Amino acid sequence: MHQTYRRLIALTLCAGLITTAFSTQSEKLWQVSYAATTVSSDDQAQIDDLNNQYEELEEHQKEIQAQIDAAKSEKDKYLAEKNQLNGQIDNTQAQINVLTDKITLLDNMIAENNASIADLEEEIDKDYEIFRQRARASYMSGDSSTISLLLGADSFSDFLMKADITARVAENDREIIAGLEANIAELEKLQEENEANKADLNESKGTLDEKKQQLNGQVSQIQGQIEDIDALQKQYEANKAEIDKMMAQVQSEINDIYASYESQGEYTGGVMTWPVPGYTGITSYYGWRFNNTDFHTGIDISGSNIYGQNIVAAADGVVIKAQETYVQGVGYGRYLIIDHGGNISTLYGHTSQLLVSEGDHVTRGQAIAKVGSTGWSTGPHLHFEVRENGTAVNPLSGYLKP
Repeated sequence: MHQTYRRLIALTLCAGLITTAFSTQSEKLWQVSYAATTVSSDDQAQIDDLNNQYEELEEHQKEIQAQIDAAKSEKDKYLAEKNQLNGQIDNTQAQINVLTDKITLLDNMIAENNASIADLEEEIDKDYEIFRQRARASYMSGDSSTISLLLGADSFSDFLMKADITARVAENDREIIAGLEANIAELEKLQEENEANKADLNESKGTLDEKKQQLNGQVSQIQGQIEDIDALQKQYEANKAEIDKMMAQVQSEINDIYASYESQGEYTGGVMTWPVPGYTGITSYYGWRFNNTDFHTGIDISGSNIYGQNIVAAADGVVIKAQETYVQGVGYGRYLIIDHGGNISTLYGHTSQLLVSEGDHVTRGQAIAKVGSTGWSTGPHLHFEVRENGTAVNPLSGYLKP
């Protein structure tokens, strides 16, 4: 089985296991009561768990989409190969048709030659019959041709004339028969050539028929591969839709937890401080990406030698989450959440080091962490989010200016 198929099947099984595991976890999460006026340690633990689940689902979603794209690319390659083979089949069939026409023409010529040979042989048989009857009549009469001519002649000159005529008639008959025999020999030679040509054409046609059969076999094989890819694509589209649904549910539960507490104080408003001084490059913006298959809930800030650079608080606030422990390749990694009041909070993800702790009051521009590449990250950068009532919004829509 093609390597793409093996990877697709492995991801299908993985998606099924994720769906089962998440369904069990989801039933437990919906039973949680959110009566506190601020984020409790239990609620924050659930938020962390849900964020990790969301990031893991997002990663599997990307893998599935990548495999779907790879399958589509593989299918396009097979379709192009199939079209090329069909073109070769059409060309081969055209050659077969030409040879078939030539064979039919030779068959007609052979049939005509056979008819001509039969006619000539019949004519020769008739002439031989005439000669045979002459010879028999001459023999039965008992007269030698010379004496008969002499006795029947009026004069010697008449005898010479009749003898000459008889000789000429015999010679003419012999020439006619010889000509007929020559024609038969020529026709038989032509017949042999036609038969040889027909044999060559039949051999060429047989080769082309075999080639066409092989091409048809290749087309059938490719069509089978295309159908396999189509089936896997359908399965993966279904799995992707299920993961999208699960991600939406996780996000909804995160939002519910955020909505269950009251933000401390009021947000003073205004434009926030850029979180990585001196680095304004944005490698991934807020919104849909990867051909509308993934919604990015923040912005990614990066640049040359950014690893280890200071991350500063975007505004005054209280650190409500300082997550030190993480699983590499999953979630935000080592991250911070700061409550700025008025139900406005910011998140700083994938850091290499945290410089503050939960409960600390921070001021705008204060160093709070170092840029890193922890969690699900493809390189050093800061994942920065702004949330209103727990829901991520575009940081560049009034909160930040590069």
